[in-house]
Amino acid sequence: MHFGIHVLAAVVLAGVLLLGTLRPINVGALSLVAAFLVGTLGFNSTASEILTGFPANLFVMLVGITYLFSIARANGTVEWLVERAMKAAGNRTHVLPWALFLLGIVICSIGAFSPAVAAMLAPIAMSFCTKYRVNPVLASIVIGLGTIAGSFSPIAPLGIIVNSVGERSGIHTNPTALYSGVLAMATLVAIGTAAVLRLRRRRPSGGGDRGVGPHEEADRIPVTGPGAMVATRQTRIENYVTLGGFIVLAIGSLAMGIDIGFLALTIAVALSLAYPASSKNAVSEVSWGVILLICGVLTYVGLLEENGTIQWAGESVATIGAPALTALLILIVAAVASAAASTTALLGMVVPLSVPFLATGNVSAVGFLIALAISSSLVDLSPLSTGGAIYMANAPEWARPMLYRGLLQFTVLMAIVGPIASWLLFVVPNWV
Repeated sequence: MHFGIHVLAAVVLAGVLLLGTLRPINVGALSLVAAFLVGTLGFNSTASEILTGFPANLFVMLVGITYLFSIARANGTVEWLVERAMKAAGNRTHVLPWALFLLGIVICSIGAFSPAVAAMLAPIAMSFCTKYRVNPVLASIVIGLGTIAGSFSPIAPLGIIVNSVGERSGIHTNPTALYSGVLAMATLVAIGTAAVLRLRRRRPSGGGDRGVGPHEEADRIPVTGPGAMVATRQTRIENYVTLGGFIVLAIGSLAMGIDIGFLALTIAVALSLAYPASSKNAVSEVSWGVILLICGVLTYVGLLEENGTIQWAGESVATIGAPALTALLILIVAAVASAAASTTALLGMVVPLSVPFLATGNVSAVGFLIALAISSSLVDLSPLSTGGAIYMANAPEWARPMLYRGLLQFTVLMAIVGPIASWLLFVVPNWV
């Protein structure tokens, strides 16, 4: 294949990610158009040849997992878990952010996308911060890191994406190590950030970012949505059955090796048949936009793999030399890009591009994937991305400037600390 075609295809790939960041357009739809144009005009591929790269297995996984979670949200199982956590925390201000941190881990670990969980927990967190004069920056970061910590479990969408794309690209993966590594790092960052913010607040200052607002302001802020849950709802058998469905999913997929996508879809359909009233709108709540995003991106990446562009790009990276430093450069670029772009799309692009580089054996594939997941996800609380924007939108007016500055400072710090720390912990020890 001509060198110029590979360069053009790679430039289009970068342009898709950039354009999707600058314009409110689904990157997956953009990728499908790019696959059609580059495939037909550049590689002389037919439509059926272009679609051979469509990740059908991953599509079933994402539909099954998000469909099951949509049912759990619709029938009140997720609300029930949130209530239990809040009841356990009571009015102890130092406990509730960490209760929501653990809740974020649990809900994301069983298959929810982190923005959906953030949208659920943010109203609770911000009404709590207003009522009890808790720093909203601290609460947002701690809870946000909880959702990140659970997002790479073997049955969570981001974990499925990294592991599936890695296996599809011929990279050795370790789902348990990926989950454990991201969970441990996110937890350490949450504890460290909480400690630093508490120390900063204790310093004498003229007011500054104390993370509090006037009580009279709190009285005027209505608490709506999930944040309004104060009365204990009646737990129904349906909630226990749904929770049991997630337990079956975990045991069946992890211990028995049953295909996770079809198993999740089977459980979701069974719940819909058993409880049609609460499940009738669940299909419309499936994260179709995210599914389009990742399937579109991987279809274009599959086209590039089939025609040798991925191999060419990866070999070009591999010839740079100093594999450990090359890995660090990739992690830094991924962190900076993910702060404004979609982490899901970024992972779908970077993992296949890393195949030839990892094939040299100079860097552990498992260690690199863990470091990549950490580097690209710790910046997801950027106020310029969906995660950070959700907390900003739910914060009271007086707290938004402080929250914006705090989340932006945290993101800049994580764009530096995330890649370097994960590189030192997961890449360097497997390289030397």
